[in-house]
Amino acid sequence: MSAPHRLARRVLSVALAGSRSPWGAAVVAELNHVTGTWAVLRWTAGGLRVAWRERRGVRLTVAAALVPAVALATFTVRPIPSGAMAPTLGIGDHTLVDRLTFRLTGIDRGDVVVLRAPSDSDGWFTTVDRVIGLAGDTISCTGGRVHRNGTPLDEPYTHGTTTDCSPVTVPAGMLYVLGDNREVARDSRHYGPQPATNVGGRVIL
Repeated sequence: MSAPHRLARRVLSVALAGSRSPWGAAVVAELNHVTGTWAVLRWTAGGLRVAWRERRGVRLTVAAALVPAVALATFTVRPIPSGAMAPTLGIGDHTLVDRLTFRLTGIDRGDVVVLRAPSDSDGWFTTVDRVIGLAGDTISCTGGRVHRNGTPLDEPYTHGTTTDCSPVTVPAGMLYVLGDNREVARDSRHYGPQPATNVGGRVIL
């Protein structure tokens, strides 16, 4: 289940708790069949309208007032700072970034994240990379392909670019990340696994 689906299920479950409408229960039950981030948002909005009709009053008014504030605190639109994720994401492309819910749902392999990483000048820079390995995973490269725990990864997003890396086992609390543009990206091949706490957001659109 994707991050937008998990967030939508939490919101709808709370909003429709105790609902007497059969359609209200169907909103949650059918959520898994909805595909696409915007479709999930529209489906969630429909479920909140059901809750609105059934629960007019002070509590719902307060909740409705909080929704925009929560959305602003949770999501942001930001430009891609470099070509590390090209051609998946180009320099200057604007993406929707989840800054909060990933801390509740966790980070998965394959997630594209906004990361604070160490630079060559003893400073830090912000990058966008793909999570390849979680704590305990062993990452290696053979024949230009990335292997995780001995299994070669299917990486169509690299468009056939070869990858060279040194074997490493990801320590506890750390992530191994790579840019899709392996020829130019500075990632865990250069600065090693990074603390999961350095992740500032997860790209969801």
